[in-house]
Amino acid sequence: MQLLKKQDEKTQFIDQKLPKFLVAEKQRTLLKSISVSGIGLHTGNKVSMTLSPAPPNTGYTFRLNKKGNLINIRALYSNVKSTELCTLISDDKGNSISTVEHILSALYGLEVDNVFIDVDSNEIPVCDGSSKVFVNLLKNNGFQTQNLFKNFIKIKKIIEVNDGDKIARVTPFDQTMITCDVEYSHKFIGKQSISLALTPELYETQISSARTFGFMKDVEELKEKGLIKGGSLDNAIVLDDNKVLNEGGLRFTDEFVRHKVLDFIGDISLAGNRIIGSFFTSHTGHELNIKLLKAIFSSKENWELVSSN
Repeated sequence: MQLLKKQDEKTQFIDQKLPKFLVAEKQRTLLKSISVSGIGLHTGNKVSMTLSPAPPNTGYTFRLNKKGNLINIRALYSNVKSTELCTLISDDKGNSISTVEHILSALYGLEVDNVFIDVDSNEIPVCDGSSKVFVNLLKNNGFQTQNLFKNFIKIKKIIEVNDGDKIARVTPFDQTMITCDVEYSHKFIGKQSISLALTPELYETQISSARTFGFMKDVEELKEKGLIKGGSLDNAIVLDDNKVLNEGGLRFTDEFVRHKVLDFIGDISLAGNRIIGSFFTSHTGHELNIKLLKAIFSSKENWELVSSN
């Protein structure tokens, strides 16, 4: 497969030779436990996070350390309680963990199936605003193959949700494909588009280092809502009316749409298994991403669970 070609503000793949749907893939988890510390983007709280190997069919399970007790919260769309500027999951007693999308994106992008995610505060460390720190930690740590085969959610019909000009859609396909469009009036963003087959290699090189972003004009309003208390130029792209304020500028000219893909991958991981289908999103965010998952699982006619064996 050839890499990206930039043309008329649109990022495209050229001469694609798409990989076939892989069979007989075993589940995998981490080789050993790894830890990272930082601050939460919205709470500003200091947090330590430890990722540990988990048994087959565990999926992604967060464990919130609350006064010495570990409270389990499964990373599932049915546990999403808020999508305001991040994805927040909660149990039925109100115990919650927010900004889960970046670590879930890294795990899903690298095709890791089963992980315990322990945190000592109710938000995931934001690190540099991308998932690159998590990807580096995971790859340096290594993985172990488990004794059960992977399961996949195979899309059987076209499913679409929308909200005005915002669209999220999935179509039957024999692998995971993602196409994303964004458009902003700011001259440093404009209209951007990217399309890629989701593989660990492309996730690492093309998506994982894209940072979250925001606008100076929105900062005070968001702080009044109790959000972005930990936000800074170290963990987000910030734009004023005319320019990018971060020293060093952007990592990609289309870093904004790439981060939208990063978030989308984290959100669709909440399906519980890898989804086989072709996704298209336009001007979407966490709320519509979760609505798409709910629409998929609203009827058994929309999907089927298949084994890679």
